[in-house]
Amino acid sequence: MTEKKPLISMTTMRWGIVVAATLVLAVAAGGRFLIGIVFDQVRDSFQITHGTLGLVVTLNVLVIAITQPLVGWLVDKMPARYVTGGGMALVGIGLVLTGVSETLFSLFFGYGLIVALGLAAVSPVAVTPVVAGWFQKKRATALSIVNAGGSVGQLAIVPALTVTVGTIGWQLSYIYLGIGLAVIGGPLLLLLLREREETSEGPSDAGYGCNVYTALKSSSFWMLGWGFLVCGITMAWVMTFFVDYALLTGLSRNNAAVGLSLMGGMSIIGALMMGWWADRSGKLLPLAVTYALRGGGFVMLFVAGASFPLMLIAMTMIGISWTATVPLTSAISADLYGRLRLGTIFGMMFAVMPLGSAIGSAAAGFLYDLTGSYDVSLWMNAAIGIAAGIVVYLVHSRPLFDREAQQQQMNSQTPAALHAD
Repeated sequence: MTEKKPLISMTTMRWGIVVAATLVLAVAAGGRFLIGIVFDQVRDSFQITHGTLGLVVTLNVLVIAITQPLVGWLVDKMPARYVTGGGMALVGIGLVLTGVSETLFSLFFGYGLIVALGLAAVSPVAVTPVVAGWFQKKRATALSIVNAGGSVGQLAIVPALTVTVGTIGWQLSYIYLGIGLAVIGGPLLLLLLREREETSEGPSDAGYGCNVYTALKSSSFWMLGWGFLVCGITMAWVMTFFVDYALLTGLSRNNAAVGLSLMGGMSIIGALMMGWWADRSGKLLPLAVTYALRGGGFVMLFVAGASFPLMLIAMTMIGISWTATVPLTSAISADLYGRLRLGTIFGMMFAVMPLGSAIGSAAAGFLYDLTGSYDVSLWMNAAIGIAAGIVVYLVHSRPLFDREAQQQQMNSQTPAALHAD
């Protein structure tokens, strides 16, 4: 009796998962810019200060950071489609609540809490274990494509929402987008995002890996975490202070906008390029180069001054490194720690990045007030970027679990389990 062939090939399923995961991160990345697009309109609607609305955004960021380990734990305990589908629905519900808000409390609750909980659940932490399970030889490439979806979301969702806001206002835009995400986005992820099961084309490696305590004891966890801390600090500088720095050097606002757009485009190219490289020659060197480019980009920003061409070179360097850190680090984590508790482990590591963003924004602002320029923070970001490159290159690449021993243990337990049934 011949074995019945599956209706969908393994290759088709594998890349279909990549598409679904890319959609998750595209929405998540676009969602993080939602408040920035309508910042002045929201402030005027509620008659609140910049600082008060800034507190709403701060609560949003902190909730995302704090809940990343919880999201990772949930992904280890249940299918990721339930976590991401529920997260997408929460984002939608939160946007609707924000759109109908009439009090400051409801704004804090809708955007600061509910939207944040949803965005936390549609982060790289939720999709990394799923994608890692479908790929081994091309794991870095697949994760790079998925994380490049964040830049696609920034390029697609942000302009679309901007046009919508200009047409029907920010409240209705939030309400309609929220309904769409809750009614369509959530169920779509439940349908599309699937874990790999045991198949005739090879077993799943979901049951192999080290525990959380073993990962936390390893130097590799803290070395990779240091990289994420640096990533958060340096990204915060660009998102918060780059335009102001460009204006102070004599460049125009349009010049700065071109630089940011170039950075966004190069982030997609950089993620795909680094993922391709990592799958062919190992992952540590590409990650080290990525961080070195981040540090070198800040050096070039200082050197550029009012030179538009040199500023574009700097933003190209930063752009190449912008997205690539997450897929490379997640791929290395999957290799080191296995998939058994990858969600929890990577969630704890990834939580460092938004904390770094908070530190970076505060530190750069304080240094500017203290010195009257951005020079010190530029050189600080350059130094820690290059240092991160050195640190991650020294990570020991040997897995922290013995797959053969775990396989033998699982095989020895199988007969007893069958007898118990």
